[in-house]
Amino acid sequence: MARTANSRKDARDNTAKLHSAALAVFARLGVNAPLEAIAKEAGVSIGTLYNRYATREELLEALMPGAIEQANSTLTEALKESSDPKSSLELFFNTMIDLQRTDSMLNAALHALPKTTASTNSDGCGELLAIGYRLLDQCHAAKVLSEDFGKQDLFNILWLFSKALCDPAAPNDWEHTIRLMIDTAWVRHPKQQ
Repeated sequence: MARTANSRKDARDNTAKLHSAALAVFARLGVNAPLEAIAKEAGVSIGTLYNRYATREELLEALMPGAIEQANSTLTEALKESSDPKSSLELFFNTMIDLQRTDSMLNAALHALPKTTASTNSDGCGELLAIGYRLLDQCHAAKVLSEDFGKQDLFNILWLFSKALCDPAAPNDWEHTIRLMIDTAWVRHPKQQ
């Protein structure tokens, strides 16, 4: 009986070590880092990693909910101080882009979203997107955002940002293009032109 309890504790400890090591390695090297580097950092064999997670995707799937929850909290806190629809949507984009740039797990969750809509992470990413969609509706109601700029556009901007961050061959000025897409979506009133 004690041997079973010890083996379960060892398995839990190894899982915790793998999670901690994966977060550290992914933060340094990105989510395509060698799994061997994660096992080495965790102080376990590569076989132990594969016994727990058969694929990289399974490991990422286990780590993404924490990243999504943290992003949701950060985003909600940032938006508390915003008072009008336009500045709130701008803050949403800036906060999400900063989070994607600094949190490889969140960026991986958004990067994989179209391919993993059945995963548990789509619900979490869906919550983040729902915040943006609500702000989008508020901007449309206030007539500060072009009616042509819709939910798919908001999603596409975040998705494109995630793709460009993961692609070392992306053009140097890709971020300027994304910012331009956002800036041109605002309605220009005659005195602003």
